[in-house]
Amino acid sequence: MSFKSPMETRNSFGATAPPFIDYLKDILRGYPDGGQILKELIQNADDAGATRVVFIHDERNYGHESILTDEFGKYQGPALFAFNDARFTSEDWQGIQATGRSIKRKDPNKVGRFGIGFNSVYHITDVPWILSSDHLAMLDPHEKLFGQGHRGYQWSLADNKDQESLKTFEDQFRPFQNIVEHLVQKQWTEVLEDQHFDGTLFRFPLRNEISKISDNLYNSDKVAKLFVSFIADAELCLLFLKSVRSVSLIHVMTDSSVNVMLEVTSSCSEGAVLESRDGSIIKSSTHFKDITVTSEYREETKNWLLTTCCLKEGNVQKVDSLAEKLSFLPQVDLAFPCGQNNDSGDSRLSCFLPLPNNESHKTGLPLYVNACFGLTNNRREIKWQEEDQKQDEGAMWNELLVKEVLPQAYLVILKDAIELSKNSELPLSSVYGLWPDFTQLEHKEKWHSVAKNVLQRLFRENIAVLSLAADEKIFVCPLEAVLPCNSSTSLKVSAAIQNVLISCGDNLVKIPERVERAIEMAYPHPESLKRVTQTFLRTILHKTDLQNVTKEEKVSLLEYVLSDGTYKELQGLPLLPLSDGTFRSFTNKAEDVAFIDSQDFPSHMLVINGSRALNWTYILFKLQWFRSHGKN
Repeated sequence: MSFKSPMETRNSFGATAPPFIDYLKDILRGYPDGGQILKELIQNADDAGATRVVFIHDERNYGHESILTDEFGKYQGPALFAFNDARFTSEDWQGIQATGRSIKRKDPNKVGRFGIGFNSVYHITDVPWILSSDHLAMLDPHEKLFGQGHRGYQWSLADNKDQESLKTFEDQFRPFQNIVEHLVQKQWTEVLEDQHFDGTLFRFPLRNEISKISDNLYNSDKVAKLFVSFIADAELCLLFLKSVRSVSLIHVMTDSSVNVMLEVTSSCSEGAVLESRDGSIIKSSTHFKDITVTSEYREETKNWLLTTCCLKEGNVQKVDSLAEKLSFLPQVDLAFPCGQNNDSGDSRLSCFLPLPNNESHKTGLPLYVNACFGLTNNRREIKWQEEDQKQDEGAMWNELLVKEVLPQAYLVILKDAIELSKNSELPLSSVYGLWPDFTQLEHKEKWHSVAKNVLQRLFRENIAVLSLAADEKIFVCPLEAVLPCNSSTSLKVSAAIQNVLISCGDNLVKIPERVERAIEMAYPHPESLKRVTQTFLRTILHKTDLQNVTKEEKVSLLEYVLSDGTYKELQGLPLLPLSDGTFRSFTNKAEDVAFIDSQDFPSHMLVINGSRALNWTYILFKLQWFRSHGKN
């Protein structure tokens, strides 16, 4: 539309952006205060390619004599520092000024450099400072320190005038000097001479008075709680990061004494790296990772098995289109803690860093699941296709990941675990520990469906997934296996059965209850599988030479084959124990009559004083036997 005459300004109309302070306040309402703040800073460091992250709670107060203006004095007190060993690029300097607009929005390998998440630091401070590469800068959303319209200032380490300010106002920059010298063992004067700082150091002076941004005052106790909140997830934080290999928490007290509260490090441990084969629709890799947690109270290292699985383009059209539109990567990572009792109730979801430890993020699977999930604005919840989000693209993406990529990743880690076990690089207990425990999935419909889908795919491929009791490095498929008897059988009886079947060359497998339940739940025709039953064992024993079976084992075998009351199948089995320690076969011949003593009919009554007494004892025994087994 065009107008023949100029429009009057009194008729102007249009949407306006909220004041910047109001925008920050809205962000803080969506981002709860707590350990999530540290996670956001770690994520930014990982996106930058950093390998080391250090958080320092500096309780010291610094001088006010040589500072830029008196207004800066309120920021010379205790502060939280965040260091990483990556350097800011020119793009990063632009990005940190573009509040809420991530500069990596189109990079599927980045979660978001200095997007909305970074602004959660305003829970702590009003004036974030940044030292990196060849600049030192500060942000001042209140526009108080440098005048109206100026939301910060940047000093160049290469500019003579700025260099003079950095040297003249000693007290102002003393906090950076002290921390830099502690972190990189380099004098502040050397940094200025080099005109470059090799890393990135944030300083967040703790808010000590109410401001327009927040009335949340921060003191030492709150920083301590912030650290404690992070420590709870510290071990998990390094599981799925691409580059960060260590995170430390340090407390510098008012007397300058230093306490390293926590250090978490990760390293790829020795062992095979298994890659996907050519022709697969996925690209995968499986390897081991060690996570070491060191604190003033303990040092503990856990070994994890990690699998990364990315769906190749051109296989699922819906995934391809959404991946391009959202700039997400169709990749799922799985982690399993090896060599320990794994509680499926502890496992939960991550989006590169662990999501909040609540019920909605606990899958009930034995694996920790990581993916580039579509999250709510505060990055604390995963979107799902519920009634109000049916058409939400982030929710659609998440459902596709769970349906198309997660089962593929689960199959890969199961298969690779078997190969590692065959090579003695992974204990069999860990292989079976990877199987879903359906008792943990009873009220988790989404993850129950995933587990059943994975096992059905596994069984359709007829893969050798069950380890032989005779040699745990040999695996057979379910159709070739002999499944053990039910768990109610005593250990002594089970051991006797196992020894006999192994000696006969049967493919007896030894599996935990969770695997038995999984087979019953997901195998297409579980009744077609061979299983140890009384009938099965009697059939085997009829064909087996029991000369090398011990007396104790024969008694145990007899106990089991009698337990179903099918006595007619006992005929011919050499399992009837005699008082002289030998065994005779069960027969119905008169000359093979055997006598069993009891409390009512003790053995001394069987002394041969005449055929009448002998026959009488035999008849009474027969009556006792049949009555006790419900015979007429």
